[in-house]
Amino acid sequence: MTFNSFYFLCFAPVVILLYYVFAGRFKTIYLLAVSLLFYAFFGLPSFAVLCAMIAVTYLFARHLSDHRSKPVFIAAIVLLAGLLISIRFMDRAMNTWFGITVPFTLFVPVGLSFFTLNAIGYLADLYTGKMNRPLSLAETGVFISFFPTVTSGPILRAGEFAHELRKPAERLSYDRIRNGFLLVLWGYFMKLVIAERCALVTGTVYGDETLYGLPVLLAIFLYSIQIYADFAGYSLIARGIAYGMGIAVPENFRQPYLSASVKEFWRRWHMSLSAWLKDYVYIPLGGSHNGTAKTYRNLMITFLVSGFWHGTGFTFLVWGALHGIAQIVEGLLFKDSQAEARFSSRLFHTVLTFVFVSCAWVFFRSWGVREAIGIFARALHPGNAGILFTDRLYTLGMDARNLRIFVPAFLMMAGVDVLQYRHGDFMDRFLKQSIVLRILAVWVILILVVFSLNLSGTEFIYMQF
Repeated sequence: MTFNSFYFLCFAPVVILLYYVFAGRFKTIYLLAVSLLFYAFFGLPSFAVLCAMIAVTYLFARHLSDHRSKPVFIAAIVLLAGLLISIRFMDRAMNTWFGITVPFTLFVPVGLSFFTLNAIGYLADLYTGKMNRPLSLAETGVFISFFPTVTSGPILRAGEFAHELRKPAERLSYDRIRNGFLLVLWGYFMKLVIAERCALVTGTVYGDETLYGLPVLLAIFLYSIQIYADFAGYSLIARGIAYGMGIAVPENFRQPYLSASVKEFWRRWHMSLSAWLKDYVYIPLGGSHNGTAKTYRNLMITFLVSGFWHGTGFTFLVWGALHGIAQIVEGLLFKDSQAEARFSSRLFHTVLTFVFVSCAWVFFRSWGVREAIGIFARALHPGNAGILFTDRLYTLGMDARNLRIFVPAFLMMAGVDVLQYRHGDFMDRFLKQSIVLRILAVWVILILVVFSLNLSGTEFIYMQF
């Protein structure tokens, strides 16, 4: 049941409305029931793994809250991480080594990487004393399986989420429902109107080895837009649904492509993962407190872990390594003050960062290093520029009608990002506008979303992780 499936579009509003009926004494039990029901749609094998994760996490948490035993903590981390790694390699072995193609969810439960990090972070907080009171069994179940975030995040922190569960349930509020709806609507706009149209081109160009030159360059940069609109769109939908029930979920994106360095990019891209890696990998390794060489070593290990977390393919390790190396190079050549430099300097570094990130995404998207190198070779091949200025442009996957929708929609998204970057929360500014302007904007976006709606439920990119 993906967020843009017919079932979910019926499921979510009913769940939110019924939440205010049962949110008094049965808040946690209700959220657990609807979250497990939601996840059950992904099949019995996935559901069994999720329930096992909840049970194992609860049992280890109870023990660590009483004893804080290092051997038990290590055993818990090895078991949870080992489960993730073994399932990932089982799927890869069946598909690569034995040539057997199986449905992704048969071996790799949807959201496995996300709720595994939730569990590990929770147990680490108990072991280190950041949390003194463990979650109950029902609270653990909701924390691991919370339906807006279970498949693709944002990654949750147990202490913060426990506060959301334990605080008194709020009454049904027009402002809360309205603001949640606006977040959800903008998330669907990014996914359906922008990301899906980018996918028409990237899928065509990546899959057609006869295309070269500017069309391939276009596809490389469009994939950057696609993955941002897809993943940030999902995160906004998740936040909006949770917000509609009075539950705060962490912000996950903050205009990442306006970053003037790769380091800044990772403060703005997939922020919940960046924070998790910093707190549970980078800092435990020693962080930046043991000299330059060890700082860079810790940085590389952290980004290799990030790459491996995304998948067992070698291309993910290359992608993670590239981001680690880029930050080391930035540390050697540039100072953080570049972010405060004059406009022309910041613009240059912003464009340079976007180009680097876009090139790194080529490895992220490709099935193998050879394919990625082939994409770069095709992109650098001279010629074929004329295809972008004739009717042959429409052979790249996006016809004239979709192009006429995509261009203004992209400019709208970019404009909102720039305004948020310069002035802060766009929601507050939007709600201060005249009622006529607000209604007109909502109806335009809603019409575009409905016109673009694919009720077959095309998966979000990060659901594969």
